Amino acid sequence: MKRLAALAAAALLLPPAAPALASAGGERLVSNQAELNAAIGTADTIVMADGAWPDTVIDLRAPGPLTLRAQTPGKVLLTGRSALSLNSPDLTVSGLTFTSGQAPDGAGSVISFNSDRGRVTDTAVVDFNPGDPATPYYWVFFKGGHNRFDHSLLKGKAHQEPLVGNDRGPAATYNRVDHTRFADVPNLHRNGMEALRIWGYGQWAEEGAEEGAYFTIDNNLFEHVDGDDEIISLKSNHNTVRNNTIRQSSGGLVLRYGNYNTVESNAIIGDRYPASEGIRVSGDHHVVRGNHVRGVSGYGLKVTSGEHLFDENHKLDYLTPDFVPQPNPLTPHGYLFHYGQVTDSAFTGNVFAGNAKSDIHIGWFYKNHWPGYQMVLLPERNTFTGNLSYRPDGGVAVTTSVQDTAPPLAKFSFRPNTFRGNVVYGGTLDVNPPNSTKGIVVVPSRDRTPPAPPTTEQTGPSWQADPLS
Repeated sequence: MKRLAALAAAALLLPPAAPALASAGGERLVSNQAELNAAIGTADTIVMADGAWPDTVIDLRAPGPLTLRAQTPGKVLLTGRSALSLNSPDLTVSGLTFTSGQAPDGAGSVISFNSDRGRVTDTAVVDFNPGDPATPYYWVFFKGGHNRFDHSLLKGKAHQEPLVGNDRGPAATYNRVDHTRFADVPNLHRNGMEALRIWGYGQWAEEGAEEGAYFTIDNNLFEHVDGDDEIISLKSNHNTVRNNTIRQSSGGLVLRYGNYNTVESNAIIGDRYPASEGIRVSGDHHVVRGNHVRGVSGYGLKVTSGEHLFDENHKLDYLTPDFVPQPNPLTPHGYLFHYGQVTDSAFTGNVFAGNAKSDIHIGWFYKNHWPGYQMVLLPERNTFTGNLSYRPDGGVAVTTSVQDTAPPLAKFSFRPNTFRGNVVYGGTLDVNPPNSTKGIVVVPSRDRTPPAPPTTEQTGPSWQADPLS
């Protein structure tokens, strides 16, 4: 007993243990910027207390894995000049809301993925706009790789630059945006306000077949996204756009630069919304399959003509003295075409219903801006298989541009595109050499009931119904 009493007395002389929340690791609740900064690097999970967080710049830079989350999702409000950057690998952020403010002066984005394997989820950026709509910054920007932005809301962006961007640098690969709602982006008549602009290898006509951004855009919802005629703009190789819904939005889903991209199982529902479009394709070796384009006020699918720049020795080939080529030192041969010729691509199992203009236009933009541009390379060696065009009110379903064979264009010849098992209900064809109508069956319209919208089996699960994963 005397020994136990002595031990107890000695214990009373020891310094008190540090509180659990102040120790390394564990979970820490923080209530202001100073507490947040102190917790970074010392806690495994940082919980931001509910309430307004004005002028809060979160610089997450600590050994991962580290989680930063809202005490209650949606109740941590970052206001004023606030921003978030993930600057170390393996960081996760959830539950934040950016509103009633704007990015800090000079910031390139509101949310920045500057490292690898980061995730921002269950987060909203709403009306986070500067006073001057010409002020440029993204809302979400990827510089690192294997990052994910998901199950979130981006609403009301009304200033320069896209909502989401992928960097030009080689580190920005294998990123993903999924299960996110994009909404209410006004048309300010400014170029460069896409919902997503995906730069990467392939944007400057680089010639490697394996390199690319490898960006995935899937299971997102776009509503009243009117900022640019390119809602989704791919400007790199090897990207996937899958299971998205675009509804009542101006613009379309665009493969602008780059090759080897896949666009599949997307639903574009126009409801004759002004300037709504379907899918526009430039470049080679793409796959466009299983998409549903319905009721757009423009075209269902535009397969563009390409620009002729060089002769067989990679020297500029001036078809007319008025040609104005685009110099660009980042391209393999010093110049960049306005649009790439579409070749060796597959268009399979797409459904077009009730669109205002042609459902499939092959050679769109032929001789556009001639003679300043040399847009004279018709699409060739592509396959169109099992596509359905439903036009109960008539109109041209499939059209191919007519080649100008007068000098100086007489030297060009193109191989035909291949059609197999395509069906047109109620529409007509305007198919010109070197293409033929073989492989397209035209059925006179008798039933004016439009085909049913795509099921979840065709388009994938709803962005709302899909569980957090």
